[in-house]
Amino acid sequence: WVFLPDPTVRKKLVVKWNCRTVPICFCHHELIDIGFVCSVCLAIYCKLSPICTTCEVVFKLKAPMKAVKVKKKKMIKS
Repeated sequence: WVFLPDPTVRKKLVVKWNCRTVPICFCHHELIDIGFVCSVCLAIYCKLSPICTTCEVVFKLKAPMKAVKVKKKKMIKS
């Protein structure tokens, strides 16, 4: 909205750029560094849960894939 007015009016507008964007956990209301975000309501949680407690959507969690061993190729001596 700041760039919509003409340049003379823009100088008179006060823009607050010093806001903090720190994630806060919805379940404990504490600051977190790393969290899980609900893809529906964008709620942030500190621990992974299969159901969002804010919008009550059920997540389909896939099981982790098994590691596949890679066979080494034999070198042919000539």
